[in-house]
Amino acid sequence: MKARTAVVDWSGNYEENCIQLGRHLGKDKIRRRLFNAIYGRGIKSRTKKQLMTEIGLKSGQGQQAQNQLDLLVRYGLILRDENDGAVADGSRYIYGKEPNVRAHRKRIVAHADKPALAKKTPTKRNPIIRGATLVVKPALVTRQALKKRKHVDVLYLMANPIKKHSLRVDAEVKAVNAEIRRSNFRDSITLHQSPAADFDDILHGLNDHKPRIIHFSGHGNAAGLAMDGGGTKRVKTRFVPFALLGRALAATDKPPEIVVLNACESAGARATLLKTAKAVIVMRDTVSDIAAVAFATKFYGAIASGLSLQAAFDQGCVAVAAVSLVEADTPVLMTGNGVNAKKVFLA
Repeated sequence: MKARTAVVDWSGNYEENCIQLGRHLGKDKIRRRLFNAIYGRGIKSRTKKQLMTEIGLKSGQGQQAQNQLDLLVRYGLILRDENDGAVADGSRYIYGKEPNVRAHRKRIVAHADKPALAKKTPTKRNPIIRGATLVVKPALVTRQALKKRKHVDVLYLMANPIKKHSLRVDAEVKAVNAEIRRSNFRDSITLHQSPAADFDDILHGLNDHKPRIIHFSGHGNAAGLAMDGGGTKRVKTRFVPFALLGRALAATDKPPEIVVLNACESAGARATLLKTAKAVIVMRDTVSDIAAVAFATKFYGAIASGLSLQAAFDQGCVAVAAVSLVEADTPVLMTGNGVNAKKVFLA
């Protein structure tokens, strides 16, 4: 099981974040040289001494370099960690790449080079293009239309038992709730949240809510999911194989129609889960927090807007591509025999 990188609301405020980070990066020569050195080739973090040598600074410029590194760390442009003997040059800290900044480095640098670009860039808070405010008319939804919609209960299971690789599953469900609230048919979908979910929560959720969608957000691998194993001071992990998960989902009179596993390398669940579900959505590889949040947010927003399963999945993938292009193909939609995702409407 691998870690997912932390999320800082990139899916909802992409342009604003790039603009702000571009301002903080600025045009200071030493700062830019240090920034470029850290985000150059290679993945190893380096000390200040190593960076100074790489960009050709003299020993008398050490304080200048330290000031600029501190500024880059303060505004989240780079990461700073304790050296702990990783580099044997007596330095206390090592400096490395911040995953979100690395993914959007070109856009951030563009705003740093051309501050005036921010005035021409529409954002959530300032949707202005050439002096004209962008106005979007909300579609009118009548009570009669709402009565015709099917209600969607979603059992939203969240588990984060691995302290070393902590995930922002709370940020994910918060973003999903916000996206649903702004959708046309928000009253037709209910998230039944289960934090620190253990295996019993699956059965309880199936019995209590009879969900049409069951969603898991947390760690996983090719064989199963890491669920909560109880404990408060020392959190325990319980590994749930996909075979056991499949038996649990089938042990009810109304199995869920859709299963979403927002967890690393969960594609191994296909054969087992498609025995009962119409469709499963899994991740073919490791997935970062930023991509996981982006996918879930737009997927459920589309479901709550009355779109088909296929369209909702496609919008989720587009959202992933917007925040992390290398992970655009990580989500996978798999359907059972005879099931056309374009004709599956949940809300």
